[in-house]
Amino acid sequence: MDNGTADPVPRQCAHGDCFESGEFRAPKARLLDRGGPDDYHWFCLAHIREFNKSWNFFDGMSAEEVLRYKDEDITGHRPTWKLGTRTASRQREYRFDDPFDFRDDIGAEEDSATGNNKTNTMPPMDKKEREALAVLDLKPGCGLDEIKRRHKELAKKYHPDIRGGDKKAEEILKNINQAYTHLRSCGNS
Repeated sequence: MDNGTADPVPRQCAHGDCFESGEFRAPKARLLDRGGPDDYHWFCLAHIREFNKSWNFFDGMSAEEVLRYKDEDITGHRPTWKLGTRTASRQREYRFDDPFDFRDDIGAEEDSATGNNKTNTMPPMDKKEREALAVLDLKPGCGLDEIKRRHKELAKKYHPDIRGGDKKAEEILKNINQAYTHLRSCGNS
């Protein structure tokens, strides 16, 4: 069955006098820049086995270089830094909104057009539920989807890893999580 593509030309084994097809690749050097096809030797099965028996990745490296390579291999040779040292919070002052401003009159503002008090239309709720809504900066009667969305926003904003390990942000996040848990247990809909 012809699908219009030609079969690739088979490579010849890179070993001196071998005329087999070179199906197995072997690196030409220890550290490859791009990993393209020109960075490899191509051997047949017998010669790749011979190559693998003699290949030593660490050949030519000092004991110190081998240990450094081993240590860097733990993180996949990516740069690392101490937690909280590479965040912007160390360089500028953050202004935290006060999520602990608990007001007993949430939703009790006067409707200027009608003069009606909005608390008459609100379902009754306990003080802890009002406090939880205030922590998440939500209005009474909001749905579970809105609560989840707001929790996710605040959790991202006040997460200690984002804030460079800031203890104040950690406390704020604890209160946000407690408020979210309470509102979910209340069954807000």
